[in-house]
Amino acid sequence: MILKLIIFLLVAGFVYRFFGGKIPFIDKKPLSKEEHEFGQIEATSECAHCGTYMTEDDALIYHRKAYCSNECLEASKKLK
Repeated sequence: MILKLIIFLLVAGFVYRFFGGKIPFIDKKPLSKEEHEFGQIEATSECAHCGTYMTEDDALIYHRKAYCSNECLEASKKLK
């Protein structure tokens, strides 16, 4: 009886897959390095003056260093 049930489930699974069925957790497409389960991962940088983290799109670059705002940029210029 149990053998018949196992054979039936295997045949049903093959028929399901043959007609394009997707099985959750087995047919899951692997995420690329740039994707995360909550969305796309953005690269971050640390401010050279205050240490705040911001996305690289928001960073101000000056002499190959990233700054979070004009205030931090000006403050680091005054320190030099």
